[in-house]
This record gives sequence, structure tokens and C-alpha cells, in this order.
Amino acid sequence: MDGIDITDGAEARQAAVLLAAIEAMEATLSVADALVSSHRRIDLDGLEEEVGRICAACLAAPRGAAPAVRARLEGLLRLLDRLERALAPS
Repeated sequence: MDGIDITDGAEARQAAVLLAAIEAMEATLSVADALVSSHRRIDLDGLEEEVGRICAACLAAPRGAAPAVRARLEGLLRLLDRLERALAPS
């Protein structure tokens, strides 16, 4: 499951839920980036809170999920950086 080395079913489910949350945030950021690129207005209310929840969940993630979670978080960071650059005043 996405490079996760977990034998406990509960830990595997916890990791899967976390990875799904990260994937949903990736999708949200991709849509936001596309809208900004087409000069559309976007509403980022709640984004910081959701990222905060994801970060808190990462701290509680099973150890075996760490490599997969880290890789997905690095991708999420790249998307956030790209969105930040797109939003920067020219």
C-alpha cells in the first residue's frame, strides 16, 4: 500500500486515511493553481487549518508509514510553493 510497511490493520487504515487526506489536499492545491493560472479568483479560507490537521495527523502516523507520508508531504510542499509563486504579485 503506497510503500507502507505496516502489519497491524488499524495502523494500515490510519496510514491510508492520512495518505487520502494528503491526496485530497494535493487535488485542492492543483485546482487552486489552475484557477490562479487562468486569472480566476480563489478562496483559500480554511486551507491553513486543513494543512495543520494533516501535519498533526502526520505526527501521530504509524512509524511504518513514515517513508510514504514523507514522500507525499514533499509533493504537497512543492504544490504549495508553486501556488505561492502563482499568487505573488507581479
